[in-house]
Amino acid sequence: MATKNEAKTINYKDVVGGGYDDFWRDKHRYRVLKGGRASKKSTTTALWFIYNIMKYPQANALVVRKTYNTHHDSTFAALKWAAERLNVTKYWQFKENPLEAIYKPTKQRILFRGFDDVLKLTSITVDKGVLCWVWLEEAYELDTEEDFQTLDESIRGELPEGSGLWKQITLTYNPWINSHWTKTRFFDKQDPDAFTLTTTYRCNEWLDDSDRKLIESLNDKSSPAYDPERYLVVGLGEYGIPGGAYFDEFRKDVHVIDPFQIPSDWRRYVTIDYGLDMFACYWIAVDWHNKAYVYREIYKSGVLISDAAKLLKEKNGNDKIYSYSAPPDLWNRQRETGMSTAEIFMQNGIPLTKASNNRIQGWYNLKEWLKPYKNEQGITTAPLTFFKNCVNIIRCLPQVQCDEKDPNDVANEPHELTHSVDAVRYWTASRPRGGKEAEAERYTINSLEYRVQKNLDKLTKKSRRTSDW
Repeated sequence: MATKNEAKTINYKDVVGGGYDDFWRDKHRYRVLKGGRASKKSTTTALWFIYNIMKYPQANALVVRKTYNTHHDSTFAALKWAAERLNVTKYWQFKENPLEAIYKPTKQRILFRGFDDVLKLTSITVDKGVLCWVWLEEAYELDTEEDFQTLDESIRGELPEGSGLWKQITLTYNPWINSHWTKTRFFDKQDPDAFTLTTTYRCNEWLDDSDRKLIESLNDKSSPAYDPERYLVVGLGEYGIPGGAYFDEFRKDVHVIDPFQIPSDWRRYVTIDYGLDMFACYWIAVDWHNKAYVYREIYKSGVLISDAAKLLKEKNGNDKIYSYSAPPDLWNRQRETGMSTAEIFMQNGIPLTKASNNRIQGWYNLKEWLKPYKNEQGITTAPLTFFKNCVNIIRCLPQVQCDEKDPNDVANEPHELTHSVDAVRYWTASRPRGGKEAEAERYTINSLEYRVQKNLDKLTKKSRRTSDW
């Protein structure tokens, strides 16, 4: 077949360039590619998939990201570019709805999925040949190793005898914090089933000089942009925390606790950050000593407003919620409907309370709530702790970074890390730890509640242990 020959006879050096020889030939179960900015990770991977689908007539591929709607301008565009670079565009059909790349001579397919629809991810069939290759782009966005395991298990079934095929998952990403599961899984120990590679901008012979200088300025002491920690990640493709961790108060051994039955007389709150890209929702209980516990979470993308409200109500169960904090922009009216997101929540039984718009003060308050201290028993604890089932806020809090331009603020990159911490910030924004406002807010149902509890505290002071509350 002429197209097959074309796929076999490309000039690798001219088309792909240097730095990826071993990656291109590797057939391990896991092919893990981390790298800095502009290191050709995604473009090289896209070239490999187009080339090898054409080379192996029974192969099909799956491309996965955290959310499905991020494919169009990233992986889908990269594969179209790769077909053009290989001069084989005429043999491919790139469908927009649903996203799909079809090799026209054989009807082989490259499919696209997201973790926001796990059912579609785990129930994939192909008409021609077998699904044997997966590309997980921006693997850093994947929350847990368990999510990756779900993907790994989707590549199942026997390979045709004599096909020359192999099963493989390719992970590509920019590394960030060094506690991410990709590091512990693939780089901290040697996995005989994994090939690992770190690439940098230096292997990109087609990088524009101005872009190269921008990256290198991070490692230039004479440059105003000098930032060696960021250069470690952006320039060298190594794990780190560019810009520095914002919440350096956070310690897993202090802030993460085992769940327990929350007393019925503790005040309970809900705080949310809503968008189609992510619905982050947290339940917070406050005891009579003004110690707070984050005890439940929702962390889900692609949820419509009405469905988000219904999901919240379902998760509430019998909990009596005092208030639902939410960002001020949810009160902006939509041109199409004339209604705001807050109004739609209200229509579905969730009366939102507009949180303070003072972003910096919210972060400062949250830091105070996280600040460890020793209780009367000499045990290190914190005013705000998290049940260990709230896995996403626990994952994101230690990873969010200081903004490069304003160290008082939290960086918006990587954006996936900001949803959960924003949600909690909306609760802390109007609650300075230890302030009069916080104290007064605890007992705003009526003054009788406060007086009764104060008397109970006095009566039980000798028998009550602070750590039990």
